[in-house]
Amino acid sequence: MFMRSYSRTLTKNLTIKVKSVRKYLTIFLLSLTVTGCFTGIESTPRITARDVKRQRATETPEMTYTASISGDPVVHWLPGKKFLVNPGKISFALSPIDKADMLQPGDTLTFAGRRAVTSMTGNDDTLFMLLTQQGDTLNYRFTEQPAVVDTLSSLEIPFLIEASIIDKADSLMSGNDYYITTPVWFNDNDENISGRKLVKVHVTEVTRGNGTYPLSIHFTDSNGNKSKVFMSLGTSARATRNFDKLFSLTDPRQRYKDIKDDVWECITRSSVKTDMTREECRLALGNPREVIRGHYLERWSYDNGMNLIFDDGYLQRIGYR
Repeated sequence: MFMRSYSRTLTKNLTIKVKSVRKYLTIFLLSLTVTGCFTGIESTPRITARDVKRQRATETPEMTYTASISGDPVVHWLPGKKFLVNPGKISFALSPIDKADMLQPGDTLTFAGRRAVTSMTGNDDTLFMLLTQQGDTLNYRFTEQPAVVDTLSSLEIPFLIEASIIDKADSLMSGNDYYITTPVWFNDNDENISGRKLVKVHVTEVTRGNGTYPLSIHFTDSNGNKSKVFMSLGTSARATRNFDKLFSLTDPRQRYKDIKDDVWECITRSSVKTDMTREECRLALGNPREVIRGHYLERWSYDNGMNLIFDDGYLQRIGYR
């Protein structure tokens, strides 16, 4: 009887030890990826950022919020229409080069008219004429016939933005409160600064943007900090920072009432700490580049080299490779 009881106790203790060894071996193998190469569980499932993005996005009110902001149809362009110069090598688009090179960001150009000109191939192009504040004429050549140009709902001249677009955006957004969803903020010198996200901001004005994005959205946060973000418009491949990528119309905090205040503060500052859940870490840092799941643990990898290791759904280790 004694031997049988002893055998059962020994077997139970060995089972516990084996499970413990397996768990800590998995921790060791996953931890290797923080400082070196990954070894030992290459056969476990991998989920990449591409897999995460495969789910089709549902249209939200934010996606259509700025739909009314667009350029005027070209057929409605009349002499006197205003354009603002954005940063960039505008002499690539306008001629004569020496006059175009004298332009500075924020300068105003006035539309003077357009006419057909013959190209080197014998086809008709459309020449747009713009007047500088000094009275010089600059030309923009568009490789389509005037009849085709008349059918365009809008036309973008490189490094210029229609003043009417800025006016429409300012009328829509200035004086309103939104919840900013990006921590990528900029100061008045267009330098990137660390901001907060998922917090309320008050838009004070909309001005011209930079050489990549047409609009600057200026705002003040709840702490009185003044900053801005650059915003794109439309549906082209370059429209990567539209309103829905920058702002929410509703308070995101209301969708996550169960998250503790100290954890929410981390999330707004794009930071994480141990014992945060996977959902909380995703809110703070975004989707990982890669997810590797082991038998006990899970590792998330980000493009900046950060690795998060979860045990039973809770963050246990933060490292960089």
